[in-house]
Amino acid sequence: MRNRNVVVLTGLPRGDTTLTCRLLNQLPDTLALHEPIPPGKFVGLEEEAVLDGVEQFFTRMRRMIRRRGVAFSKPIKGRIAGHGDNLTLDEEIRRRESRKVRRKKSEKKVAIDKDLGRDFLLGIKSPGMFSALLPLLKRRFPCYVIVRNPLAVLASWESYDRNTRAGRQPSAEKYDAGLRRALDSTEDRIERQLCLLSWYFDRFARELPKAHVIRYEDLVGSGGKALSVVTPAAEALNEPLSNWNLNPAYDWGRMRSVGERLLEREGAYLRFYSRESLENLLEKSH
Repeated sequence: MRNRNVVVLTGLPRGDTTLTCRLLNQLPDTLALHEPIPPGKFVGLEEEAVLDGVEQFFTRMRRMIRRRGVAFSKPIKGRIAGHGDNLTLDEEIRRRESRKVRRKKSEKKVAIDKDLGRDFLLGIKSPGMFSALLPLLKRRFPCYVIVRNPLAVLASWESYDRNTRAGRQPSAEKYDAGLRRALDSTEDRIERQLCLLSWYFDRFARELPKAHVIRYEDLVGSGGKALSVVTPAAEALNEPLSNWNLNPAYDWGRMRSVGERLLEREGAYLRFYSRESLENLLEKSH
């Protein structure tokens, strides 16, 4: 693995890869960008061309940051998330999680005014595309994923109108024809959500060692220190973070039947979360 000062970040939609980037951006000599790569950029390319393309994008971003002080990333108030924001991390999570509709921000250049050395750690997150490409990406890049209690993920998907609420993930389906066919053949929306959820967890369980899978609950419980598997500098983090698995903005009344359907299954998510943890969350939500 020749890329040691870059990190591929992926995970579940609404598993809080955004929080992960915000925390990494609190660290010295570290920068994490939010989905700067157009999701269809590598469609139709051969495997080595995909890997070369991702590597070239990392190189391009590093050059832009060092020479021009800008990078492509989804911005928050025109800045790279987690660096120079007025809100605390927990305040930003609370504001974002309370919204019923979350509009997708387009990628744009953002100012990078952080003091970074020549070989700073550069992370890029892209939950859908990078999850689909994980079997390739792990050959050349250090890869880490963020997971979250699957019932909380489903509740979050239900809380706003977006692709995952419909049980679709175009940025992953572009690269995985099997996933696309499975979702196309499923008429029931909740069944598509469950299928998509299982695809993500199965991907992570098969493609990465458990040490490279970071649980959201451990991330917030440690104040960010759980990211020390990504970079030892994260040991210095001590952010006061709240666990939003029981977010009151979620429609828990509707989630009981969804939770029962989830508990009836034997999914790869049970590799990371016990059935008891799912049952406890369902019970506490009522």
